[in-house]
Amino acid sequence: MSIGVSAFTVERGARSGSEAAGGRVFLGAAGVHFGGGRILLEALVHAMEGTLQEALIDERVRGGVAFPRGAQINFVGQSPLARCLGLSTMAARMTRADVLFCFNGLPPLARPAGRVVSYLQASYLIAREPGVRYGLVTRARIALERLWLRAAIRNCDEIWVQTPSMARAVLARIPGVDVRVVPVVDEELAKLLPALERDSAQAVDYGACSFIFPADAMPHKNHAHLLQAWALLASQGQFPKLYLTLREPEFDAVLRSAGLVAGQIPSVENLGRLPRPQVLKQMRASSALLFPSRTESFGLPMLEARALGVPVLAAERDFVRDVCEPAQTFDPGSPVSIAAAVRRFVEGRGAPETRYYSAADLVQRLLSRTAP
Repeated sequence: MSIGVSAFTVERGARSGSEAAGGRVFLGAAGVHFGGGRILLEALVHAMEGTLQEALIDERVRGGVAFPRGAQINFVGQSPLARCLGLSTMAARMTRADVLFCFNGLPPLARPAGRVVSYLQASYLIAREPGVRYGLVTRARIALERLWLRAAIRNCDEIWVQTPSMARAVLARIPGVDVRVVPVVDEELAKLLPALERDSAQAVDYGACSFIFPADAMPHKNHAHLLQAWALLASQGQFPKLYLTLREPEFDAVLRSAGLVAGQIPSVENLGRLPRPQVLKQMRASSALLFPSRTESFGLPMLEARALGVPVLAAERDFVRDVCEPAQTFDPGSPVSIAAAVRRFVEGRGAPETRYYSAADLVQRLLSRTAP
């Protein structure tokens, strides 16, 4: 193609039972390439074996995800124009019996023949969070994506979100749309969740207590205030361990943003980007997950912590309580409040009843509703 999209077709093997049933899924996932979205994308495409007809995938996951046999995979770069045209071109090949699953939340600008389901994961597409500042390029991209969503949202038959608070935010912003709460988890979490048991509270000294925050350096993740809280704890002779998963340049930038030097936070260790098994291993070994994000559409690490029986310290936000019952909460805009929550946890642990869909469950739900 001439719009910045490259394509290949995975060699087809034997037809699966779901393929024989006749359901076809088209998948739009441009922009999904890291973190919880990447984990769920891998689970989804695995569950779409035999049903995935065609997909628009971010170039940055090329070679890192195994796609179903027989599917046409179109890789696209970061250009909004290329993504928009690539999605429209793919959607034009749909029939009335097909379903387009917009996993990045952005539907096609023209109504296709088949059914369209938008999966809104990015909370910043719906609401602006006070105090969150993005770089110029990111702000421009988000502004374009908001315009795109506003122009195309009426082409959706349904909008799926991960939590009730996200559903409320969507309805407040776009009244009259059909919003469904359909939280999806990868297969590993799907196996762990039924075996959840509440752990009894534990009291530990500061030096023996460790926290982990697995996240990238996007501004809404709130690393600067987290590091400032750790500096406050250190200034009072309290040194709980804090593990981060940033690239070194990201860590250095966050440190500068917080107005700190490494010597002021001696108990903070940056582990760098880790593969998911290592993240889960480190989380299991930690005393708690510390999740200071100002805004999220889901917050996968909180559900991972819940499944592993690891307590959660998080911002006092509705999206947090949609997923877990935190052991302690705090004001994410206040390093003092974050530090105080850490102290309460160290000196001194639940979750709402929610149905979570495995990737296979989600695909089945998509296909069960493909009839015109």
